[in-house]
Amino acid sequence: MSEDRSHKTLKYMTNHFLNIKMMSFTTFHTALIDLSIMANGGSLEGVRDHLYPEAMHTDQFFVDLLHNLGYDKDGCPLDI
Repeated sequence: MSEDRSHKTLKYMTNHFLNIKMMSFTTFHTALIDLSIMANGGSLEGVRDHLYPEAMHTDQFFVDLLHNLGYDKDGCPLDI
């Protein structure tokens, strides 16, 4: 039985990762790598489907999430 992950909206996930960034930039940087992989179609060996099974969690969702965090889909800062 799959847990409902529909609360993981773009706004929720943006706030979640900004909170992580404030607490630990190292953890945030590791998460950026994973988000970039998912933005480029990666599954992280099935972790993506487990954590983000909802139809809204498309590659574009992760591109938009990275953009909200100030990064492009490859994890590079947008301000450069």
